[in-house]
Amino acid sequence: MFEPSPYQDRKTWKMTPAMIRAREPFFRRNIIGVSVLLGVSASIYFYTYRFLHKDNDFADVPIPPIDPKELETLKQEYYKDKK
Repeated sequence: MFEPSPYQDRKTWKMTPAMIRAREPFFRRNIIGVSVLLGVSASIYFYTYRFLHKDNDFADVPIPPIDPKELETLKQEYYKDKK
């Protein structure tokens, strides 16, 4: 069906010493590249998380006055929905 790679042991499918030697010069650069990509991704994630989860007390948002009768109606609706 397919020809096995000459760089894999046909019995165990592990890399042969030749394959390990061929990959050796790229190992350090690959590790550095993966570290940079993971670092950038993690820093973007944590920056976004901190930005979105800042404490915001909404002190600058004006609250309109509410009529006591309307407040009582809203409380009744809330408790009815809660049950």
